[in-house]
Amino acid sequence: MNKLLFVGECMLELRRDENGQVHTSYAGDTYNSAVYAKRTCPESEVAYLSAVGDDVFSQQLLSNMAMEGIDSHLVGCNHERNLGIYSITTDYSGERSFAYWRENSAAKNMLKQCKESLIDDENFALIFFSGITLAILDQQDRQKLLSILQRAKSRGVTITFDPNYRARLWADKTEAKYWLEQAYALADIALPGLEDHDALFQHTDAQQVHDFLNQFGVQEQVIKCGVQGTYVYDLTGKQYHQPFKPAAIQRDTTGAGDSFAGAYLVSRCDGLNIEQATIRASELARTVVQFSGAIVASELTTNSLFSALSNEVNS
Repeated sequence: MNKLLFVGECMLELRRDENGQVHTSYAGDTYNSAVYAKRTCPESEVAYLSAVGDDVFSQQLLSNMAMEGIDSHLVGCNHERNLGIYSITTDYSGERSFAYWRENSAAKNMLKQCKESLIDDENFALIFFSGITLAILDQQDRQKLLSILQRAKSRGVTITFDPNYRARLWADKTEAKYWLEQAYALADIALPGLEDHDALFQHTDAQQVHDFLNQFGVQEQVIKCGVQGTYVYDLTGKQYHQPFKPAAIQRDTTGAGDSFAGAYLVSRCDGLNIEQATIRASELARTVVQFSGAIVASELTTNSLFSALSNEVNS
């Protein structure tokens, strides 16, 4: 059985529908990926590392994790802080905008009381974190997280990273570049978006991102290029391209990249090759964008995964 660990922040999501009614759910980039990973391969063990408060929303989140089959034994409780909150609105094309209330988020202090040996006794095959994970921490805890990951990497754990650049979370681009480069230097698998790299490094195509990641020795590079499709490079430099296939309707892109990451990573752990994992992840993301919210109903994703698995068999 594969054991995967996802590290980051999950928040209360507020979403207003077309009738003005507000719906609540729980989401956050790495948490979304954890949920979709578990749904993709239910036999895998998926855990989450974070912190919550003792408020009612924090307790409901823990119940949500249990319902999704996510192991929460590494989710700490901070009695002086609460769960972060964000609201989401989407335009006519499904593109989203956010407002956040996370300054007092418990997750920002998730590592304050932790030792660098926190997960030394865990038997994780893969650990996933993001640029958002790094951005919400102070500099001391960013370094502590990287040290925890370095210890895991030295034991043979696969370290995976998605830069998921959010300008408002960083002091400036110089700070963001520094910490993202530190993360890339640790990563065995990276899942950057071309849009993020264009904003930070002025990379305008997959080849430029590939050349950049080679400087850090990233062995497997999954470069998401929007309508240009996804380009994946392995350790030998061999390239696989998955063309973009638009969804029947694009209602909400919130969880698309997160669902792709979760499905791709758990599929690779499950023994699928790069092409198979990319097809499965793309099919899941194509389903997710057709519905509102970062995490859609489980039966919707199950159907898309059955379709993707059928495609793999037929190919």
